[in-house]
Amino acid sequence: MPDGDRAGIACRALSKSWPGGVQAVAVFDADFDAGRTTALIGPSGCGKSTLLRLIAGLEQPDDGQVRIGGLDPARQRRQGTISVAFQDPSLLPWLSAAQNVALARKLARQPADPGKLAHLLRLVGLEGFAATRPAALSGGMRQRAAIARALVTAPQVLLLDEPFGAVDELTRRQLAQDLPPLWQTQGTTALLVTHSLAEAVLLADRILVLSPRPARIVADIAVPLPHPRRPDLTDSPAFRRIEAQARAALSLPAGAT
Repeated sequence: MPDGDRAGIACRALSKSWPGGVQAVAVFDADFDAGRTTALIGPSGCGKSTLLRLIAGLEQPDDGQVRIGGLDPARQRRQGTISVAFQDPSLLPWLSAAQNVALARKLARQPADPGKLAHLLRLVGLEGFAATRPAALSGGMRQRAAIARALVTAPQVLLLDEPFGAVDELTRRQLAQDLPPLWQTQGTTALLVTHSLAEAVLLADRILVLSPRPARIVADIAVPLPHPRRPDLTDSPAFRRIEAQARAALSLPAGAT
């Protein structure tokens, strides 16, 4: 993707509270460089998913603003430049797996691309299930379809909330190896919410560690490891150092992930 088509993200003094006075995000400031992948990690319920929804324009902040490529997120969504994959795959039950994935291109006003569709379904392990409706797919397979749907439009901004959380460990490792090059080579700006420190180090160029609710940045960790990153990288001293740094910021014991 040419540099001029890339979109960075700027969050300025974001705050968000839910009914009952629960403050999810408080005065959050961050810039996410175009074409880079950032992992957001933090305690459960700290506001990571709320941040993604604010950045996507699916929720409005009480204060502050988000700009993506200098534009309001809602405008970017209308232009089809933002893709989101949340923990709930939210597939349309009357469409097949392939039709659910292809629908994203139609909604983004992009022409059909059967070759890319078939390639993505193969990568996520759904090649033999293209004609299958969601009710007949396992939870992990539905999640894989949702990931393919998020990638099929070649978005400028990709927001992923625990994208591999519903799949088995073997599939999770394979997807973590096969899928990131798709958005990295396109120059996509990606934000990844994960509870796995190893996954954060393996996939991201940068890790933001968030505090308990309301979400504030307590550590900003660079991940200067070369791409592409193979799974055996997890055994390297450099990988272990970064993982230990993130664990210390979370104040987790050595055996925790």
